[in-house]
Amino acid sequence: MKPGLILVILCILEVLFATFLINTLGPYVSSLLLFSVSVGIGFVFLRIAGGKTDEAAQPVNVKPLAWVPVVQWVLFAAAAWFIIAQLKHIWWYELTYHTDKGSSDVIPQITTLVQRFLHGEQPYYPIPFKDYTLYPTYLPLQWLPYIPLELAHKDYRWVPTIAMMLAAFYYFLTHRKREGNVFSQLLLPVWPLVVWGAFILHASEMFVFAVEGLIAAYYFAVAESLKKNNVWLIGLTAAVCLLSRYSIVLWLPLCVALYWLAGQRRQALIVTGISAVLIVVLYWWPFLRLNPDIFINGYNYHTRAAYAQWMQDLNHNNGEVYLYNGLGFTPYALKLLPGDEGNILMWYKRIHIGMCLLTLAMLAWGYVRGRKRYALNDYLLFSFKIYLTVFYVFIQIPYKYLYLVPIFLSVSLLGRAMRHRPVKETQTLAP
Repeated sequence: MKPGLILVILCILEVLFATFLINTLGPYVSSLLLFSVSVGIGFVFLRIAGGKTDEAAQPVNVKPLAWVPVVQWVLFAAAAWFIIAQLKHIWWYELTYHTDKGSSDVIPQITTLVQRFLHGEQPYYPIPFKDYTLYPTYLPLQWLPYIPLELAHKDYRWVPTIAMMLAAFYYFLTHRKREGNVFSQLLLPVWPLVVWGAFILHASEMFVFAVEGLIAAYYFAVAESLKKNNVWLIGLTAAVCLLSRYSIVLWLPLCVALYWLAGQRRQALIVTGISAVLIVVLYWWPFLRLNPDIFINGYNYHTRAAYAQWMQDLNHNNGEVYLYNGLGFTPYALKLLPGDEGNILMWYKRIHIGMCLLTLAMLAWGYVRGRKRYALNDYLLFSFKIYLTVFYVFIQIPYKYLYLVPIFLSVSLLGRAMRHRPVKETQTLAP
């Protein structure tokens, strides 16, 4: 089977195993299968990037039929309308009839941070809720984008919706002029909306109280910047991710190190410099300088909240909602690690960090071994996918909405693979 077709199949399976087919084979097999498919996407992409591509992935000198652009626009408009209509319906329906308004602290935490900031107060102080006190854990770019919505008295959920729609529209514009088969001409340009729509149809509740679409758009922007091979954009988008959900914190040093190993030291310094400047301007100077403990306090709160969520899920849901939902490796931790839940969680956190570091070391070794075979931007995109796959599969609480980020990232790899050219033509930024 040709690598391009294999990649398409794996991308479809990844979406299905995270949505409609989630946990169908039980929590142990399902999580391992989703992980294997996600890793497979990365390695099949890397094979295509290494020049072993199939004919369908290569550009051909055949212009698309005249009706293809019209159908592309119609498909995008129809898919976008469907998604907006579904979101508006579930926002109204779920809040009106089904869900307790106090069941999530995501939007209330963002609202409190925004309102405190607008009133000239220090945002990062404990937030009292009905049954507990929450220490703010969100970094600045996870809540600052909501300021215009607060000032306009609009629904905060429009921010992730607009961010995702802009990401999908950008992808559509950059992939709609395609040659080749029906998938590459008609489905590939709207694939981000297909992935997004699958999550909406399967788990509508995650779009009522979670706002992960903004984070998914941030991480998608990093992947697209890597495809553009623009080091300024890479530095900017990576810094934005670092200042929102800091899952990228361990991958960013790998990115800098690979630029350095490739002899592109100027590019390594640019990425480092942009990240450092934005951290100082958007986090250290206005917030961390005034209260140096806010990051550590937020991190420690994550641990306490994770333990409380574990106990609640195990005691009230038999772990079926979060811990045994078929997405992460928490079932293996609960089965194989010794001690009570607190001890298991402590060791699982260490395993999480250890596996991420091991993955990064293996990715660095892989680049050293294959640096003459792969364009650096392609290898960085591959490493980004593999690292996030490992990071999320070992995360302490595998919330469904979190997986929108690594799965939406596969859209970028698929688009890159379907328009890939031989490595020598893409090897820019020479030392």
